[in-house]
Amino acid sequence: MAQEHVLTDVENDTWLDSFELPGAPEGCSLRKRTLRGGLGDGVDLVEVSNGRLAFSVLPTRGMGVWRGDWRGTFLGWKAPLCGPVHPRYVNLPDRGGLGWLQGFDELIVRCGLDSNGAPCTDTVPDNNGNPMQVQLPLHGRIANTPANRVTASADGDEIAVSGTVQESALFTPNLRLQTRISTKAGSNSFTLVDEVTNLRGVDSEMQMLYHVNLGAPLLGEGARVLLPSAAVAPRDPRASEDLDTWRTYRGPTAGYVEQVYFHDLAAAASGETLAALGSADGASAAVLRFNRNELPCFAQWKCTQAESDGYVTGLEPGTNYPNPKPFERSKGRVVKLAPGESYRISLTLQVLDSTEEVAGLQDEIAAIRGEDPEVHPEPNPEWSSRG
Repeated sequence: MAQEHVLTDVENDTWLDSFELPGAPEGCSLRKRTLRGGLGDGVDLVEVSNGRLAFSVLPTRGMGVWRGDWRGTFLGWKAPLCGPVHPRYVNLPDRGGLGWLQGFDELIVRCGLDSNGAPCTDTVPDNNGNPMQVQLPLHGRIANTPANRVTASADGDEIAVSGTVQESALFTPNLRLQTRISTKAGSNSFTLVDEVTNLRGVDSEMQMLYHVNLGAPLLGEGARVLLPSAAVAPRDPRASEDLDTWRTYRGPTAGYVEQVYFHDLAAAASGETLAALGSADGASAAVLRFNRNELPCFAQWKCTQAESDGYVTGLEPGTNYPNPKPFERSKGRVVKLAPGESYRISLTLQVLDSTEEVAGLQDEIAAIRGEDPEVHPEPNPEWSSRG
């Protein structure tokens, strides 16, 4: 039976500056340390290794996954900032609601919980029940909210770090994220299992999007997105310009302006589906595995600008498309939770490093969706607010 070790427990005034998990499986490790200096001063970092795959979790930044390493190959991207950045240095309302970008450099960052799309104005009830306009920042607040409880455990050949993050205030949504991030000894994958619970006494809305970001060396000229896409549409006229090459990526290109494509992914009868970035030589891939019943929408973010500006692509499964929240609400894509109700999501990141494995992945995609997707030449007004 797993023994749980408490690293942080705000309610009981517990916090460990450093920690190493005892009883970890052979070849595995889990260590916690606190960063000092620069914009990362005070950030808690939990470093996990299963002997082949390593990744770092940031309890101070909403339990996001900062970076990974697969047998010496970097997983993540190089953002034009010196991170990880403590939330105290992120001003979400800055630059018209784009301040979230001041701390954005993770491999996996959650967008939510109350909102997860583009910055916008929304109308909500005030403390007296009257309509009130509020400003929603880009991608919400959860990524810049520190966890109030963090634990580590080992059980057989599995190691895990768990955390609780609460996004709340008086007279506002009160949403709790409980996450468990685990891997097994020698595995080529790790899994996040998230549960978001409405702690209020009234119904609350919830949105969640996983912004999974990959740069070099996996991303490069000729890299390809591998998807069982039933339909694809550009987010806006800019994305329409290169619609015929939505599957492939450029090398670093100075002055490149981002292009986003919205997808309707096919899935197995169980709802299981996937999305992957494959290297140009077909010898490696990073694969996301998730369930369409939990994450029905998918966005592909192409941002192949100069390396110094942040050369990256995003694979983004979500409960909705990352449009302004009022638009998503009008399309029925905002989750509503009753008092005490929870929403569960499982997401796995897997690494493949042989042509045989990548070929097998392509066969798997073909079995889910053997036909070419329907390609919308212009933004789909049901999916995009920027048509």
